[in-house]
Amino acid sequence: MIIDSSYLFDLMAEDPDAFSKGTELVENGEMQWLPTPVVAEAYYGVATARSNTTEQEVRNRILGYPRIDVDEEIARKAGELLAATDDRVGGNAGVGANDGYIAAMADVLDDAVLTDNVEDFEALGATVETY
Repeated sequence: MIIDSSYLFDLMAEDPDAFSKGTELVENGEMQWLPTPVVAEAYYGVATARSNTTEQEVRNRILGYPRIDVDEEIARKAGELLAATDDRVGGNAGVGANDGYIAAMADVLDDAVLTDNVEDFEALGATVETY
Protein backbone atom coordinates (compact mmCIF):
# COMPACT_ATOMS: atom_id res chain seq x y z
CA MET A 1 0.00 0.00 0.00
CA ILE A 2 1.32 3.43 -0.95
CA ILE A 3 0.48 5.94 1.79
CA ASP A 4 -0.76 9.37 0.77
CA SER A 5 -0.45 12.42 2.99
CA SER A 6 -4.22 12.57 3.59
CA TYR A 7 -4.02 9.18 5.34
CA LEU A 8 -0.93 10.20 7.31
CA PHE A 9 -2.57 13.47 8.41
CA ASP A 10 -5.74 11.62 9.42
CA LEU A 11 -3.67 9.19 11.51
CA MET A 12 -2.00 12.11 13.27
CA ALA A 13 -5.44 13.62 13.90
CA GLU A 14 -6.47 10.30 15.48
CA ASP A 15 -9.20 9.67 12.88
CA PRO A 16 -10.79 6.35 13.93
CA ASP A 17 -11.35 5.19 10.33
CA ALA A 18 -7.70 5.81 9.41
CA PHE A 19 -6.53 4.05 12.57
CA SER A 20 -8.82 1.08 11.88
CA LYS A 21 -7.51 0.83 8.31
CA GLY A 22 -3.93 0.87 9.58
CA THR A 23 -4.72 -1.91 12.04
CA GLU A 24 -6.30 -3.95 9.24
CA LEU A 25 -3.23 -3.49 7.02
CA VAL A 26 -0.88 -4.59 9.80
CA GLU A 27 -3.02 -7.60 10.66
CA ASN A 28 -3.06 -8.63 6.98
CA GLY A 29 0.71 -8.21 6.70
CA GLU A 30 0.31 -5.49 4.06
CA MET A 31 3.48 -3.49 3.40
CA GLN A 32 2.89 0.24 3.86
CA TRP A 33 5.26 2.37 1.77
CA LEU A 34 5.85 6.04 2.54
CA PRO A 35 6.73 8.11 -0.55
CA THR A 36 9.36 10.80 -0.01
CA PRO A 37 6.98 13.43 -1.48
CA VAL A 38 4.60 12.63 1.40
CA VAL A 39 7.47 13.21 3.82
CA ALA A 40 7.91 16.66 2.24
CA GLU A 41 4.18 17.37 2.52
CA ALA A 42 4.18 16.37 6.19
CA TYR A 43 7.07 18.66 7.05
CA TYR A 44 5.55 21.46 4.99
CA GLY A 45 2.43 21.09 7.12
CA VAL A 46 4.48 21.38 10.32
CA ALA A 47 6.34 24.44 9.03
CA THR A 48 3.22 26.48 8.26
CA ALA A 49 1.99 28.93 10.84
CA ARG A 50 -1.48 27.35 10.61
CA SER A 51 -0.30 24.06 12.10
CA ASN A 52 0.04 23.16 15.75
CA THR A 53 1.57 19.76 14.93
CA THR A 54 5.18 19.51 16.04
CA GLU A 55 8.10 18.23 14.03
CA GLN A 56 8.61 15.53 16.67
CA GLU A 57 5.03 14.30 16.20
CA VAL A 58 5.58 13.96 12.45
CA ARG A 59 8.96 12.29 12.91
CA ASN A 60 7.48 9.78 15.38
CA ARG A 61 4.55 9.01 13.06
CA ILE A 62 6.65 8.39 9.94
CA LEU A 63 9.57 6.62 11.64
CA GLY A 64 8.39 3.05 11.07
CA TYR A 65 7.47 3.29 7.39
CA PRO A 66 9.89 2.18 4.68
CA ARG A 67 10.45 4.94 2.11
CA ILE A 68 10.10 5.05 -1.66
CA ASP A 69 12.27 7.68 -3.30
CA VAL A 70 11.68 9.59 -6.50
CA ASP A 71 14.21 8.12 -8.90
CA GLU A 72 14.47 8.47 -12.67
CA GLU A 73 11.93 5.70 -13.37
CA ILE A 74 9.39 7.23 -10.97
CA ALA A 75 9.98 10.74 -12.35
CA ARG A 76 9.50 9.53 -15.94
CA LYS A 77 6.31 7.66 -15.08
CA ALA A 78 4.95 10.63 -13.09
CA GLY A 79 5.52 12.92 -16.06
CA GLU A 80 3.69 10.50 -18.34
CA LEU A 81 0.75 10.12 -15.93
CA LEU A 82 0.41 13.87 -15.40
CA ALA A 83 0.60 14.57 -19.16
CA ALA A 84 -2.02 11.90 -19.95
CA THR A 85 -4.32 13.31 -17.26
CA ASP A 86 -3.98 16.85 -18.63
CA ASP A 87 -4.56 15.57 -22.19
CA ARG A 88 -7.78 13.82 -21.14
CA VAL A 89 -9.26 17.10 -19.92
CA GLY A 90 -7.77 19.21 -22.70
CA GLY A 91 -5.65 21.36 -20.40
CA ASN A 92 -4.45 21.54 -16.83
CA ALA A 93 -6.27 18.87 -14.82
CA GLY A 94 -5.22 20.52 -11.57
CA VAL A 95 -3.41 17.45 -10.26
CA GLY A 96 -0.21 18.30 -8.39
CA ALA A 97 3.23 16.92 -9.14
CA ASN A 98 3.48 15.16 -5.77
CA ASP A 99 0.31 13.19 -6.54
CA GLY A 100 1.89 12.31 -9.87
CA TYR A 101 4.96 10.91 -8.10
CA ILE A 102 2.81 8.94 -5.67
CA ALA A 103 0.64 7.52 -8.47
CA ALA A 104 3.80 6.60 -10.37
CA MET A 105 5.11 4.72 -7.34
CA ALA A 106 1.83 2.81 -7.13
CA ASP A 107 2.06 2.00 -10.82
CA VAL A 108 5.68 0.83 -10.70
CA LEU A 109 5.08 -1.27 -7.56
CA ASP A 110 1.67 -2.49 -8.83
CA ASP A 111 0.05 -1.37 -5.60
CA ALA A 112 -2.81 0.89 -4.48
CA VAL A 113 -2.67 4.39 -3.02
CA LEU A 114 -4.24 4.68 0.44
CA THR A 115 -5.88 8.07 0.44
CA ASP A 116 -8.91 10.19 1.16
CA ASN A 117 -8.03 12.20 -1.98
CA VAL A 118 -9.65 9.74 -4.38
CA GLU A 119 -10.43 12.08 -7.27
CA ASP A 120 -6.86 13.13 -8.14
CA PHE A 121 -5.44 9.61 -7.95
CA GLU A 122 -8.25 8.11 -10.01
CA ALA A 123 -7.68 10.87 -12.60
CA LEU A 124 -4.06 9.67 -12.76
CA GLY A 125 -5.23 6.10 -13.30
CA ALA A 126 -4.02 4.83 -9.93
CA THR A 127 -5.74 2.07 -8.02
CA VAL A 128 -7.13 3.71 -4.89
CA GLU A 129 -8.06 2.37 -1.50
CA THR A 130 -9.74 4.52 1.11
CA TYR A 131 -10.81 4.18 4.73
